[in-house]
Amino acid sequence: MESVVNAIVSELEIFKDADSADGGCADIIGIEAVYWGDPGVIPVNSYPAFTVQPVRDLPNIETTGYEVRDLEVLVTLLIDSRAFWDATVLEATGDRQLVQVMEKVRNWFRTDHNRSLSGLAGTREVVASATDYMVQVRGSVLAKSAQVTLTVNKQRQREQ
Repeated sequence: MESVVNAIVSELEIFKDADSADGGCADIIGIEAVYWGDPGVIPVNSYPAFTVQPVRDLPNIETTGYEVRDLEVLVTLLIDSRAFWDATVLEATGDRQLVQVMEKVRNWFRTDHNRSLSGLAGTREVVASATDYMVQVRGSVLAKSAQVTLTVNKQRQREQ
């Protein structure tokens, strides 16, 4: 699981700096940080931020020679909704950007190159499943978030 989360964090570092034309989000929203895990309280100057958290490790196939596991990882984009307040429009602009960026995150991990997490040993496929949107209070921040669950199908030799 650790190597999978490391690989996803590395991919998001590239993703956040790439423009839309290259599959990224730098021209949609500037991401300040990518956290391995969710620190809970993120400094106000570190929003918007990605967090990458391990969620579940499930057996898929087990034989005498190898095992295949489904590793679920939650990728969350957090924004401080106060930074996106504009009284002149009837739209929560941050919400629109959350939707745009998470669509790009799903697509990023579904490209041929990233479906194997850039060649991470044993990675068979990455599936982007449910995307959820929510509001939460985090310290002094009224945070809005979008979360996509990535399921990484990983195979390894059984230990003797």
